Amino acid sequence: MKKTSRINSGFVTIILFSIFALTACGDTEDVQQEADATSEEAYDNLIVSHFQPGNHPLQTEVLDGLNEDLEEQTDGRISMEFYPSNQIGDADSQYDMAVTGEADVSLSVSGYSAGRFPLVTVMELPFMSESAEHASEILNTLYEEFPEIQEEHHDTNPLFLFSAEPAQIMSRDHRIENPEDMEGLRVRSPSPLGNELIESLGATPISMPMGEVYEGIDRGVIDAAMVPFETLYNYSFYEVVNYVTVGDFAAQPFFSVMNTETYENFSDSDQEIIDDLTGTELAKEAGSVYDADGEVGVEMAKEDGVEFIELEGDAMSPWEEALSPAVQEWIEEREEEGYPAQEIYDRARELEEELS
Repeated sequence: MKKTSRINSGFVTIILFSIFALTACGDTEDVQQEADATSEEAYDNLIVSHFQPGNHPLQTEVLDGLNEDLEEQTDGRISMEFYPSNQIGDADSQYDMAVTGEADVSLSVSGYSAGRFPLVTVMELPFMSESAEHASEILNTLYEEFPEIQEEHHDTNPLFLFSAEPAQIMSRDHRIENPEDMEGLRVRSPSPLGNELIESLGATPISMPMGEVYEGIDRGVIDAAMVPFETLYNYSFYEVVNYVTVGDFAAQPFFSVMNTETYENFSDSDQEIIDDLTGTELAKEAGSVYDADGEVGVEMAKEDGVEFIELEGDAMSPWEEALSPAVQEWIEEREEEGYPAQEIYDRARELEEELS
């Protein structure tokens, strides 16, 4: 009898343990389901910081449109709160703000973070693109294809990389058709790499905020400026320049990045929505707003009698020859730093043709 009792007792114990285990599993599954539901239902109001004014089309057309799409596709779980005009940080601190989480998303010019993005400066080399939209597509394609460019942005989650229009050379008193016409001129430069390009043409680069260029040209403080078409409109340069030399000399890369922790805290489905709404297509849209302003500026300048000197065919050859040492120097310096610079440059030139 005792033996039978022990067997029955053990059997009961097994049954009780099984019931407990099943109950525990059920509780765990319920908890996980509740957690997943909570994750899906969490609401995030993203702090978005950038340097452009709030009425700039980059805000009103691109970022506002992204916000509307996010709200719609996430059923209102994700929205954006904008802080334009460097309200919570200077233009040169925007990237770091995204790294630290001071902003969930930031947008600025890559060159403002000096030395941080040595490879995206490939877009600042001459004759690399013919428009901002074109340059933006090239830049995003390079980012997708080269891990080294991805690594430059490793401490954030990039949303899209884009570009302003290629810079042209504008002057009030100097008709610039050949590289020799640049000799001895004082030229406003867009970037450190722009300095090298200007110096290779025998001119003196001048660093000057865009807001001071109008007066600088008007008063003769500078002889010319390397700036994109959109400045004819947005900064009214059409009023103070008489000549525009069109050579697509350098494009200025930008970034829009998200704090890594912010991105990783989203559910997989919401991450997928963010990824689908950003990337190359949004980059091209961002570039197109600069192109649109550029077209307006060109029309205003032509109506005001500004002469446009188009460098095409044989007219471009002496410029390519004069600027080739600066291109080679960029390649050699990046190669010495351990980057596949020649490969990146060659691919960028291929894309310039493929994506035209």
